[in-house]
Amino acid sequence: MKIRLNKNPLKSLYAAYFGLWTLITFIILYPAIYYTLSNPKRYAWGHRVRRVWGWILLRVCFVRVKQIVEEKLDTTKPYIITPNHQSYIDIITLTVKLNQLNFSFMAKAELAKIPLFGIWFRTVDINVDRKNIRKAAEAYKKATRFFDSGRSLVIFPEGTIGTHVPKMLKFKDGPFRLAIEKQIDILPVTILGNHIILADQDTLDGRPGTVYQYIHKPISTKNLTMDDVDALREKVYHIIQNKLTEYGY
Repeated sequence: MKIRLNKNPLKSLYAAYFGLWTLITFIILYPAIYYTLSNPKRYAWGHRVRRVWGWILLRVCFVRVKQIVEEKLDTTKPYIITPNHQSYIDIITLTVKLNQLNFSFMAKAELAKIPLFGIWFRTVDINVDRKNIRKAAEAYKKATRFFDSGRSLVIFPEGTIGTHVPKMLKFKDGPFRLAIEKQIDILPVTILGNHIILADQDTLDGRPGTVYQYIHKPISTKNLTMDDVDALREKVYHIIQNKLTEYGY
């Protein structure tokens, strides 16, 4: 894959700076990351270390995350958290700022293969090989155990980052079917501006600044059936899209 430079050299320089500090901070914390993720009993601490890593990275890269919460969350119950997907720093900003909840990510299996950074997706998170029906089913069984322990799960309903962000891709059924099957509330989250801080295309492009994370009111799935999957999916899509439009995206 060929990486292009932005026409503005300062944006390319910032993206390279962000990448360099991503590696430096990870290497510094790697002993703690490895230790906490080497035993399932310490996974909760592994998530805390990831939060510390993200906090340091955002600070040294001059990124501020402002969170707006529509309704106070019940932190004693699990949620299926469904954010829009704009950039790889979505995972970092969610980990750092959505600290009211204890959660893991459900993401595509390719992330588990990333050298060094894939350690989280091989341990505390759930990686899904959508091309393998058996492995996908195993991933959803693992998700059930998370809910039973009160842990929430972040699932990006777009499945991947689109090529025209912040315009969203069509949402997939998976998180909504799972929410209805397990009667878990959906928590829509609108991510605003992460694609400006660090673009996810084949271009070194970024800049420091403030991004926003809008936590919407949870949506109950009580008494919903699989016949309601489409309606629930579209409801969440429009909630997030309306907020993007409100902010001019």
